[in-house]
Amino acid sequence: MSNHQNKEINEFLDKNYEFGFTTEIDSETLPPGINEDVIRVISSKKNEPEFLLNWRLKA
Repeated sequence: MSNHQNKEINEFLDKNYEFGFTTEIDSETLPPGINEDVIRVISSKKNEPEFLLNWRLKA
């Protein structure tokens, strides 16, 4: 790409969104890595049965 094309692209990407439409998305974050707490949270979110949670914890 030429410098002119890069400049045009960067100018476009640096502009603020001007149309007023936004979407709020709920999200939940977990700490990086897998440990017992993370497995329990994921299992709870998925409404998994107790035997499946126990199986995952043993793995």
